[in-house]
Amino acid sequence: MKITVIGSGYVGTTTALVLSNLGHEVIGYDVDTLKVKMLNNGILPFREPGLDQLLQEKLKSGRIIFTSDSRFAITQSEILMISVGTPSTLSGNADLTYIQQVIEVIATHINEPKVVVTKSTVPIGTNRWMQQQLEARIDTNKYPIEVVSNPEFLREGSALHDSYHPSRTVIGGEVNSAIEKVKQLYSSLQTSYFICNYETAEMIKYASNGFLAVKISYINEIARLADVVGADIDGVAVGMGMDPRISPHHLHAGIGYGGSCFPKDVDELLYLATQKKINLRLLKQGKHINDSQIAWFVQKVESLLPLKGKRVLVLGVTFKEDTDDQRESPGIRLIEHLLDRGVDEIRVIDPTVTSLDQIRWSKDLLDREKKRVNIFTNEDEAATGVHAVVLTTTWPQFSTYPWQKWVGLTESPYLFDGRNFLNPQEMRRFGWHYVGIARGVT
Repeated sequence: MKITVIGSGYVGTTTALVLSNLGHEVIGYDVDTLKVKMLNNGILPFREPGLDQLLQEKLKSGRIIFTSDSRFAITQSEILMISVGTPSTLSGNADLTYIQQVIEVIATHINEPKVVVTKSTVPIGTNRWMQQQLEARIDTNKYPIEVVSNPEFLREGSALHDSYHPSRTVIGGEVNSAIEKVKQLYSSLQTSYFICNYETAEMIKYASNGFLAVKISYINEIARLADVVGADIDGVAVGMGMDPRISPHHLHAGIGYGGSCFPKDVDELLYLATQKKINLRLLKQGKHINDSQIAWFVQKVESLLPLKGKRVLVLGVTFKEDTDDQRESPGIRLIEHLLDRGVDEIRVIDPTVTSLDQIRWSKDLLDREKKRVNIFTNEDEAATGVHAVVLTTTWPQFSTYPWQKWVGLTESPYLFDGRNFLNPQEMRRFGWHYVGIARGVT
């Protein structure tokens, strides 16, 4: 099948390459000419394991091209898959500006019957609204057009695995022929289809992410109690996860969730509920727990080590490992908390960051505050003279850093593991005063 994926960001590029690898002819369209040039030259504008190699393979095979020519992008394909951003506004609702722009582009260049597939995460009611907007702009007797909701469920850092081994494929629509065309896109995959209307498909995406966010907040709240009674939260999570009704996924205590999905989708659900005068108490509390988790952890640090005037090494800027995504990063928010507590110098190591201007701060910082933050790319020197090391992201290479050597270079060997990632016994054997999150009586 001939497919145009509109939007060459993280989801759009991944989806386009996977569809190409499944045997379809794919065009990736984006208004950003620089991004299009990079992609056509085999350069991935973001980090995702295995995707750069797939990009080069598919370009060489000729099964995918990227363009900023809107007429070409729309006229050459029978299926138009929308994968543009829907960022949160200050009110918490999703901004549909890019969706509106796509509707205009489709209406301007339509040349034959089309199926429009929405991959973007959009508020409940958006796909129906899109169908109405397109019908108002297009002579549907001449060019029939059908909108189908097909939300994505990709995890950054494992997007290819998730694409080839989907837990389910949700398709929301009202015309069987259009739904069948979308099913044909994935005919070579082993997947279970769930067919429903627009609103149900849209709600599945939001409800799924909202549930997982609350699950993370739940284990983090339980960890606060476990921390003071001497229970090992990792063991608690294993024991809970053995129950098939619960499962072990998203039961990892830490400093909270971040990224481009959970925070945004929780905010959108809460915004919608407010508009509909429904009080989602559990979701509100889950968000509150997550928003306060960094402050709780920093307070735990300061109860052992007063931070004012100290030097601290922070390991991790991205919101999780194997990605360069810093959106809603707990690590960045922790650095900002440390600055507020009067830390004299913050040293930062992250595999994706080589300069200070690459950090996407969550709030405006004064120049004098930024001067207290230094990026280190050489781990051999990073720990010299620091009073504490704080781990915020589970990059695999952090576990192989010279911890035994570092302990002798520090001013005081405090190690605060915000992800329960490192081995406590090994770190203590090296001489670290290791402190994780509710890791039992020591």
